[in-house]
Amino acid sequence: MPTITFVRYKKYNEGRNSNITTTEISPVQPEEEDQLALEQQLYEESLKVLDEGQVLTGTIVQKDKDELLVDVGGKSEGVLPFRELSLAVEPKLLKVGDTLEVMIHRIDDLDGTLFLSERRARALKTWEKVIEAHERDEVIEATVTQVVKGGVLVDLGMRGFVPASQIRRQPVGNLDELVGQRLRLKVIDLDHKRHRVVLSQRLVLEEELQAKKQELLDTLEVGQIREGVVVRLADFGAFVDLGGIDGLIHNSELSYARIKHPSEVARIGDVVQVEIMKFDPDAKKVSLSLKHALPDPWDEHADKLYETNKLTAQVVKVTPNYLLVEIIPGILAMVPKGEFDSVAQYSPGQDVEVTLLTINHATRRITASIQHVADVPLEEIEQIVVPEIDVIAPSAAAPIETAAVEAASPEEALPEAASPEAAPSDAASSDAVPSDAAPSAEPAP
Repeated sequence: MPTITFVRYKKYNEGRNSNITTTEISPVQPEEEDQLALEQQLYEESLKVLDEGQVLTGTIVQKDKDELLVDVGGKSEGVLPFRELSLAVEPKLLKVGDTLEVMIHRIDDLDGTLFLSERRARALKTWEKVIEAHERDEVIEATVTQVVKGGVLVDLGMRGFVPASQIRRQPVGNLDELVGQRLRLKVIDLDHKRHRVVLSQRLVLEEELQAKKQELLDTLEVGQIREGVVVRLADFGAFVDLGGIDGLIHNSELSYARIKHPSEVARIGDVVQVEIMKFDPDAKKVSLSLKHALPDPWDEHADKLYETNKLTAQVVKVTPNYLLVEIIPGILAMVPKGEFDSVAQYSPGQDVEVTLLTINHATRRITASIQHVADVPLEEIEQIVVPEIDVIAPSAAAPIETAAVEAASPEEALPEAASPEAAPSDAASSDAVPSDAAPSAEPAP
């Protein structure tokens, strides 16, 4: 083992103005090594220069009512007031012997007292993390601590500001309800000089929504039945949230029956089963149908309808050439020109009495007549139409016509047959023939 030497300096005074220094070198024994290392460490610590802004790790040596005494090394102790603790540190839980990372906030010029701050040290460390999160476009979680003008403050380990417009995708009514809540944020602005940061949760929510939209679009197919929630009503239809994408149900697809406003069928918050009619992946637009997921009224009621059936219908559309009427909710019939009084004023929503003329089950088209009902009383229709179908045979109608001819002279019979009242009835409908025959038989007695 090599011999360790220790250098000592001695000064000798020879005379008043002369100083003579001599050097003595003596070997150091091994048992003195530990003591020398300790002295060297203490010497180096004593040379440390403490300055404002330094971040050090200290140990609590004393706890008072509203402050802590913290040893920061170099036989230096500093005062840490409770107000300089961050929100993440609970003063009641601190005890002597705990370590804290603190910053020298201020040094008293008179007595050299160190005033420490734990929250400033945490903020400085957090600032570095905030910069890194901003560069990597990462999400930061923070707790709302205070409502201020224009938004809220959050605790990141340092103070951050979230504008009210950046909290949610929709406006927030009462900001006070957010105090204590955790927000998922991204940095949108940094002030390096003042160490200020502006954050947004809305950006996080919109990015997540876009990802959900794309995932949903990849799985959508025409004809699918999907569950959604009605989120908005407009004059032209209802918007349904499918779980990331809002689809539109046009009024014509809300119900088989004619409606004036979506509120007649749906309310905001309703959970509905809708069918995907079509969608545009590029524009991210989806057209939906509610009525296609409901029972078809034609399948339920068409078999109960028959020609010459008289019903009360509601006028849906009025044109010079035809009327469109709803005879059963979801089933429409057309009244062609000549089967309604062109002079009369009809308006949508008006109730009218109609008689069904033709029913085409293949094309689901029905024609009806209002003129026929207006000209012939209900009692006569019941007396004439039913016997004609079920009782009177073509041969049985001949004696009635013969009796009419025998009771009148040829001169009288000719004007009766060619009267202007008989011609329009024959032209109007084959159902009107019996009604013309009945009045012509009255003069026979």
